[in-house]
Amino acid sequence: MSERPFMQLYVSDFVGDTLQLSTEQIGAYMLILMAMWNAGGRLPDDDAKLARVARLSLKRWRAISADLLSFLEREAGEVGHKRLTKELHKARVKSETRAAAGARGGAVTALKTKAHGAANAGVLPRHFPDSRNQSEKAPAFSGENNRDPSAQGERDSFCRDSRQRSSSRAASAKKPPGWQRPKTHTDAANAIIEEIRSHDRSRTAAGDEGAGRDVLMLPAIRPD
Repeated sequence: MSERPFMQLYVSDFVGDTLQLSTEQIGAYMLILMAMWNAGGRLPDDDAKLARVARLSLKRWRAISADLLSFLEREAGEVGHKRLTKELHKARVKSETRAAAGARGGAVTALKTKAHGAANAGVLPRHFPDSRNQSEKAPAFSGENNRDPSAQGERDSFCRDSRQRSSSRAASAKKPPGWQRPKTHTDAANAIIEEIRSHDRSRTAAGDEGAGRDVLMLPAIRPD
């Protein structure tokens, strides 16, 4: 992309200055000005090259160039244009000013970002909360506390109580002699009925008139 994206054109001044030129001459003049702008303000003072810029034959260029060259400055083998040189200088100054302002703005932004980062780094916690809690809890499980006689005695007492409770549960879970796990629901029902009947026989032997009625109270349980 060109450093000079557009060329300032003062329409009223241009029209007023070129009233004596033909349409062909105005076209050639505009092409020369635009080429001069892109070239940095100067073009070679050479008829053949200027003719190519104006897109004319050398013969035609020489026929109409006298009026056009009166608008140009000829010096040291080059041609220039006073008004165009002035506008080109203004464009360069504006471009350099914007570039300098952008560079200053970038530097300020970088300094602000660096200062902001340093400020944030200063207020960050030295330890994460979880890590700090873990470090506070760690002494409770350290070897020093394990060597405390009172703490060791409490742990031994707790272990003995746990073993005693486990032994009691194991003893209560023991089955009576001759007991066998029923294989089916029917076996379980028959076992329950047999236990009730055995109990009733004991009651009958003792003279209990209500003996023998307990099985009838279990309608969901029937022997095979």
